[in-house]
Amino acid sequence: MISNHSVPTDTVLPHIFYPDVAEAIAWLEKSFGFREHYRYGSPDGSVNGAQMHLENAWIMLKQAQPGQSTPAQLGYGTQSLTVFVDGVDAHFERAKSVGARIVEDLHETEYGERQYGVVDFAGHHWLFSRHVRDVNPREWGAAISEPAVMAPQISPMLAVNDGNAAIDFYQAAFDATVLWRLGGSGHIVAGLSVHGARFFLATESPEYGTRGPDGAGFTTLRIELFVDDPLAVHRRAIAAGAIERSPVVEHRHATTGPSPITRMLQGSVVDPFGHMWLIGKFLE
Repeated sequence: MISNHSVPTDTVLPHIFYPDVAEAIAWLEKSFGFREHYRYGSPDGSVNGAQMHLENAWIMLKQAQPGQSTPAQLGYGTQSLTVFVDGVDAHFERAKSVGARIVEDLHETEYGERQYGVVDFAGHHWLFSRHVRDVNPREWGAAISEPAVMAPQISPMLAVNDGNAAIDFYQAAFDATVLWRLGGSGHIVAGLSVHGARFFLATESPEYGTRGPDGAGFTTLRIELFVDDPLAVHRRAIAAGAIERSPVVEHRHATTGPSPITRMLQGSVVDPFGHMWLIGKFLE
């Protein structure tokens, strides 16, 4: 799938009206930790709109025009925005410390969320939340019309000869975040994420049928990592200890299907544990 730098999200992109977009940008940065992607406006320098994000939650800010009002101007709200963040406790403390109006204290709900509610300076209601339990809606009294089906996901489990060293390498090479880990100095199992792309690693266990490529002498899979700047990630991986297998260059393909790919950037490295990583980006 081709990505678009002007519209990074592929699902829902809320457009939120504010009386002063520049003020909203500053407030959302200070209070909620949103980061500005871009802004646009008139030749006189006024800001008419902007795009911001908090982790992978993207929003558009729009200047309220005649006939458009904010909840504060109306005297009531018409919607609530829920943003999912891993560190919801720290996020709550941040919002509270800068004086944001908390309307629902941080708590765990009956439907398995740890969340809090807050109203911004224009009256928009926000919920910041983290999943803490998987709860069937029937358990808290909801009537299910259509069961929710979890989308299938494939995440590689990489066998490595040294779990702690592997974690250190993937953090240095790919800016990976450790989501969880089991074990100490011996057998390690861990879940990691490269800016939302999740994978697992475990210390190799020949008795259970797993051995890393470094020990086996070959690999049976290649891991494709798609990033915004393949050249930078490729260089970073080599600096962290990976061996270059091929440089990042443009490739052209004559593919068929509903989402054909014709051009891409791609290079490859082999990590210190024998796993081959193809680092690339679709161009069209």
